[in-house]
Amino acid sequence: MTAYRDCPEARWFPSRYRFALPRLIAYVRSRFPTRPRADVDHIMLTIDRDQTVGEQYPISVWMLASVTCYVAAVLHVRWLAVAPFIAIALMQLTIVSVGIIGPLHENHLHRTSMSLFGLMFIASAWFAMSKSPVRYVAWFFLGIAGLNAMAFLVMIALRKSVRELERRCEP
Repeated sequence: MTAYRDCPEARWFPSRYRFALPRLIAYVRSRFPTRPRADVDHIMLTIDRDQTVGEQYPISVWMLASVTCYVAAVLHVRWLAVAPFIAIALMQLTIVSVGIIGPLHENHLHRTSMSLFGLMFIASAWFAMSKSPVRYVAWFFLGIAGLNAMAFLVMIALRKSVRELERRCEP
């Protein structure tokens, strides 16, 4: 893990974010410098792309809400109240199932996230073809996934510029 001391610009480094769309937003935001705060003497920022609350929390809530909508779409009306609990159970079952594969003390974050997003993409594609209102949730997921893919391509093109941006804070 990298840490930058006394470099407020590091707050908007793209390498602090996991997904391409927040990385692109951070890159654009880094092009508009802010004045340093007078009440802060020293600042230390770590570069860990899995520790950005502003990115991770909304995405996890969005995923849970989407899975809940998908579960509610296939349940009978009497069972709609338990749809969030079934969604949580399904997501946990996926996480545990993927975690069982491989060494016990290994970090399964990449494999787990690929599995969850893969299953979400398949479910969204299936529900997008339905006639029920859940298709809007599915199309929203697919649209955001498409935007993220386009942002990924843009970030590949900006790779050199991002490296130069991050070199400004190196000692």
